[in-house]
Amino acid sequence: MKIIESKDNSRFKFWKKLKDKKQRKESGLLLVEGVVVIEEVMAEGYVEELIVDKEKLASFDEVIQKAKVPVTALESTLFKQLAATETNQGMIALCRSFLIDEGALPEKGRFLYADGVQDPGNLGGMIRSAEAFHFDGVLIGPGTVDPTNDKCIRASMASAFRLPVAYVGDEALLKLKENCRFVALDIRGEGMTFEGDSKNMVLLVGNEARGIRDSLLDEVDVRLRIPMKDTIDSLNANVAASIAMFVIEGG
Repeated sequence: MKIIESKDNSRFKFWKKLKDKKQRKESGLLLVEGVVVIEEVMAEGYVEELIVDKEKLASFDEVIQKAKVPVTALESTLFKQLAATETNQGMIALCRSFLIDEGALPEKGRFLYADGVQDPGNLGGMIRSAEAFHFDGVLIGPGTVDPTNDKCIRASMASAFRLPVAYVGDEALLKLKENCRFVALDIRGEGMTFEGDSKNMVLLVGNEARGIRDSLLDEVDVRLRIPMKDTIDSLNANVAASIAMFVIEGG
């Protein structure tokens, strides 16, 4: 086991840079916090190295013994600089990115498309629900928060590592329309009645404030609206998407 105690250590400096989206994209690496999530991600084979707070090493004996990856102990003050949460558990995993190329997506299936969803907690929750309700992948549209954001990963738990997630341009998205129906969550929809094939479709969920872009709404085959009390005009994007996915799964 290696021990790092200097802030000038090159590996520590590199890990800190992974807080930046550009560095994550260029390196294909990211940091994951939370012992439960780390163990699940480890089971999927994405973990490259475990980074542990030196003062908490003893509490992770069981996890470290099971790990088949290098383990590095980090001096506590350095670990706190690396952690994304103030009340961290003392363990971080260096992982390969779960993102896939849009060209690797199948030509048909059941997909969730996030169009300008900006809250990482919302996106992470949507990814988790997509796995729960048997969707085949999550498509990340323009203006949507980076799914490798640490808050998004924590909200998705390990689902982001088990479900295909890809950035998708409009051209690739519209190509899916050759084999998939486009279904939108839209306040102007008529209700939650969903009929027909639910196996080959794209569920579009828009920006928390502005909704789905008009250019995409023009391509939609079905508009769903969640019935709500008159005093409520909208739901959290994750909650709304999860309800729609539940309905579709039952369709």
